[in-house]
Amino acid sequence: MTTQEQLPMVAIPSMNDTHLEEMIIIDKLDTAIANSDVDTIAKLISELLEHTTIHFANEETIMLEAQYPDYQAHKSEHDRHLQELGSLVNYFERTREPKAIYAYSKGNLTPWRIHHVETMDAAMAKYATEKNPH
Repeated sequence: MTTQEQLPMVAIPSMNDTHLEEMIIIDKLDTAIANSDVDTIAKLISELLEHTTIHFANEETIMLEAQYPDYQAHKSEHDRHLQELGSLVNYFERTREPKAIYAYSKGNLTPWRIHHVETMDAAMAKYATEKNPH
């Protein structure tokens, strides 16, 4: 379980809120996996994919409005992650296998999100707020 204190903060409060919402979904997902609750897992990974899609679109809008110079690299990382999540949803729909979701969540999903926020999101939010401080 990830606590709010473990979640890196960035210069744009709405991004912090979105990141926290996603960590709550991931924590619920981890609980459902621990309980082998396949119906809840299916619901939560779909919810996570939908939330992440909207989250990334919002960030990409911020980057475009700020004319962020590393937009393409950041967007490429979003696209790669969304494709991974989509594959995970499809895999789970076919197999209904909680162990694979657990391995992905612990081994990739949470570490990737924290690293992405600490690096790409933090740099982008700092740039965007300095360029457009209101």
